[in-house]
Amino acid sequence: MWYKHRSPGAVVREWRLPRPERRAARAERRVEAQLRREREAYWTPERRAAALEAERRKWQIFPC
Repeated sequence: MWYKHRSPGAVVREWRLPRPERRAARAERRVEAQLRREREAYWTPERRAAALEAERRKWQIFPC
């Protein structure tokens, strides 16, 4: 997860911002990271349900 790394220049530029803007920039990075985690998640609920359904059909554990 190297995308979390920020260049030293970006850190210094952020230090130059007023405190409320630094806080807003931090919050924005946090939201973007959460969106990235949700988008790149391998086991989403939909995928998990589809995998269980495939296993059920494969082994016919629960007859229809």
